[in-house]
Amino acid sequence: MNASATLRPRSGPRLLRAALIVAMLAALAACTSSPEVAGPRAHVTVKQPAASLPGPAYAWVDLPGQRRAESDPRVTDLAFRNQLRQALDSVMAEKGYRLADDPAGADIILAYRVGVQDVENAALVSRGGQNAATPLAAIECKGGNCSQIVTRDADGVPLMKLKTSATIEGGLLVEVLEPRSVRVLWSAYNRGTVKQGAVTESRLVDVARTTLAQLPGR
Repeated sequence: MNASATLRPRSGPRLLRAALIVAMLAALAACTSSPEVAGPRAHVTVKQPAASLPGPAYAWVDLPGQRRAESDPRVTDLAFRNQLRQALDSVMAEKGYRLADDPAGADIILAYRVGVQDVENAALVSRGGQNAATPLAAIECKGGNCSQIVTRDADGVPLMKLKTSATIEGGLLVEVLEPRSVRVLWSAYNRGTVKQGAVTESRLVDVARTTLAQLPGR
């Protein structure tokens, strides 16, 4: 079986696929329903920990993207998705797992969702008014010596200036499922700022390794 094969269980393939879609959508929604500014480093949350998994053989199930972040061309690109799948396979092998020869006989099912979005971060620099930490002399703007912290509105009231920055935020959700019950055995959500630059094999392996760091090995 190759890395892009789709799981085809012996019985109820449509029911299994529908159940997986519902389960994964619920999990991803829980992770992204309350966005917050991501830091420069990735943050991995293990949603469902496990001490061990049933066996070494796994199969992938493909799930279509449902959220806007999952429909971004940067993550729907087939070459990128194949590279990401290969990176995850590489890390799974490091942990003692292997792709099942027959998907229907896999010990566990793996599924993932990936998304990316542009985020503009705004940081409060200072406050105007009586409680401002900046002296009044600094608020006044004369000549070319204008404050980089405070400005005035049309009525002359001191206002704060915001420091803004644009980043790319990415998220990768991986779940390990029991084939028959579709019960989640282990799951982790990796969220963080995506570095600018070309997507390379080593970078994707680093992402996969970080995401699966707490997956129990064989």
